[in-house]
Amino acid sequence: MSSVRLDSLRKQFGATVAVNDVSVEFRDGEMTSVLGPSGCGKTTMLNLVAGFIEPDRGSIHFGERVVADAARGLAVPSNKRDIGMVFQSYALWPHLTVADNVGYGLKMRKIPRPAREQAVRHALERVRLEQFLQRFPHQLSGGQQQRVALARAIAYAPQILLFDEPLSNLDANLREEMRLEIKSIQREIGITSVYVTHDQAEAMALSDRIVVMGDGQALQVGTPRELYAEPADVRVARFLGRTNLFSACIVEASAPLAKVRIDGLYAPVACRAPTNSAPPARGWLSVRPEGILVQPPDVPAAGFPGRISATIYLGGTSQLHIALAMGKTVEVQTAAQSTWRVGDAVKVAFDPQQCYFIGERPTKAAPGSTA
Repeated sequence: MSSVRLDSLRKQFGATVAVNDVSVEFRDGEMTSVLGPSGCGKTTMLNLVAGFIEPDRGSIHFGERVVADAARGLAVPSNKRDIGMVFQSYALWPHLTVADNVGYGLKMRKIPRPAREQAVRHALERVRLEQFLQRFPHQLSGGQQQRVALARAIAYAPQILLFDEPLSNLDANLREEMRLEIKSIQREIGITSVYVTHDQAEAMALSDRIVVMGDGQALQVGTPRELYAEPADVRVARFLGRTNLFSACIVEASAPLAKVRIDGLYAPVACRAPTNSAPPARGWLSVRPEGILVQPPDVPAAGFPGRISATIYLGGTSQLHIALAMGKTVEVQTAAQSTWRVGDAVKVAFDPQQCYFIGERPTKAAPGSTA
């Protein structure tokens, strides 16, 4: 298999910069998600990798092979890049059987019929649809159609597998089931995969690594755990899980925990911080909802006073909204059996291990963005 490397990749549509000088590597054999909201540039990036559009600047490498280089005017056609593609809309031919849909790419590659039939059956066995060889797409459920689309993409053993929000049309339970299947199949065949999604839970469940996009830029690349625990940008903190953000500045940078002062709060707060943080750096303190302890207002322990403004029961957990005396409302995740009620006076404390300081950083100027 091959890695996919993007070097200073840029794509602009009129005045709108869709991909803004992105350099990132999708590692050999890994599942990497490209995550971000609508308009962040993730779909444009996927289309550049697939060869559906050409870059204005930069290059794309599949292993040692250059498949696009704007400076040289090189752009290998999509059908010569040895990729498999799984679309959001399934893109199955309604007049062809399941077997013919899966075997279409093999037929175009002039694979002999016996080898083609064997490859089709093997691909359908991987997605547990071998008994549906002669059915037509309209005779299948949405989840089954998506499995057929996946089988078609892997049938001819491509070097790279691309996913364009493939589960968006499925209901919540089926999406969760398909995540597990896609992850299992990808690990079994060890194919380098790029998975575009706006769903953070999907990205975290599927990925070895995640590229978080914003305004055409790759804001941060890392494992799901790294991005959740140590976001390098407030947009990453907001998009990868829920968080409470406070404007703050570093007042002490000693290891293993720094201390920050939050605007409007009287006492400094201990937190984790990047190693290069030093006073008086300004930025934001990210506090995850599960990192806030709620206590009665009269406990002697340190904390900040507030009052519960809303409670939401979520089954295994409860979500509390607490209006702090300093004027900011925080979101807290507690055990479902919590007995707090709206109007209760409380004191909140922050777990330093669930707090992370995000320093200000410059952003590249871009006239606009697109999906």
